[in-house]
Amino acid sequence: MTNPYENIPLPQQVISERLIIRPSIRSDAPYLQRWWNDPEVMGPGGNLDGMEYDEKDMEDWFQRHIDCRVCTTHFVICLRAPEERPIGEFYISCDDRPLCVDFAVVIGERDLWGHGYGREAVLAYADALFSSQSCEAMRVNVHVDNDRAIRMFEAVGFEVEHVWANGQFQTMILTSAAYQLQRSPAQSG
Repeated sequence: MTNPYENIPLPQQVISERLIIRPSIRSDAPYLQRWWNDPEVMGPGGNLDGMEYDEKDMEDWFQRHIDCRVCTTHFVICLRAPEERPIGEFYISCDDRPLCVDFAVVIGERDLWGHGYGREAVLAYADALFSSQSCEAMRVNVHVDNDRAIRMFEAVGFEVEHVWANGQFQTMILTSAAYQLQRSPAQSG
C-alpha cells in the first residue's frame, strides 16, 4: 500500500506561542490511553463510551500507527513550558481529494478546556501546512451537537462543507485561500 501522504509533506513539528505539536512517542501512551478511555473526552467525537483501550491495545496501536513510519500522522500537543506536558492529540487522516487532509484535534486534559489550546493548535498546524504550499485544504468532521468545537472552527475560518446523511456530523473545510485572506491585514480603502 502506498503512503497517501507521500506527495504532501506534513509538518512533523510545529511550535506556537504556548504549544509544541510533535510526533507521538511511546512515553505518551499513558496520556493517550487515559484520554481515549474517558467518555467525556471522546464523547464529542462520537465515542460516547470512550474507546476502552488496555495496555495490549496501546502496544498494537503503536505498532500499527507509529513504529517504522517515515511520515508521522499522529501528533501530541504539549505545553511548551515548563516540561512539555502532553495535553492533547492532533492527527491527520487520509482524504480522498488531492492536496487536502482530514484532521482531528482533541484536548485530553479536561482542566485545560476553554483556554484556547485547541484553537492555537489548529491555527499553528494550518499555518505550517499552508506555508508549505503543498496542501490546499484541511477538513474536519464535527458532531453537530458540539457547539464549542463548531464555534472554534468557525472562528479559525472553517465553513460547513456538508452535513452527513445521518445528520449527526458535519464536515467543515478551511481552504488555504480562505486562511490567507483571514490572516491578511485589512486593506485600507
